[in-house]
Amino acid sequence: MAVSRPTLTKAQLENLRRRLEDERGRLLEVLQSPTAFVASDDERTEVEETAQRTTERTDRLAVAERERALLGEVERAIAKFGAGTYGIGERTGEPIPYDRLEAMPWARDAVDG
Repeated sequence: MAVSRPTLTKAQLENLRRRLEDERGRLLEVLQSPTAFVASDDERTEVEETAQRTTERTDRLAVAERERALLGEVERAIAKFGAGTYGIGERTGEPIPYDRLEAMPWARDAVDG
């Protein structure tokens, strides 16, 4: 598979890189925030409160897992800048359109596969 060069301008690449770095910073901030809530002894006696806290904690953990996965995608995209392959589809080797990258700067291909 021959690798095509991206058809992105320098300004577009700079914009996309900045967006990826901003997203990485946001994700790291979210992932570093506390996800556990410690209840007092009085609160622990309330079954409904305990169930609600358990549900909230489960939801926070699910969000954190999705954010970690997204962080991996963002870091993968940032690494492509260094390798000179950012904006090139991983499966096709064809340039990924700017509109697609603008919508999802960590996109691996022109379309999801």
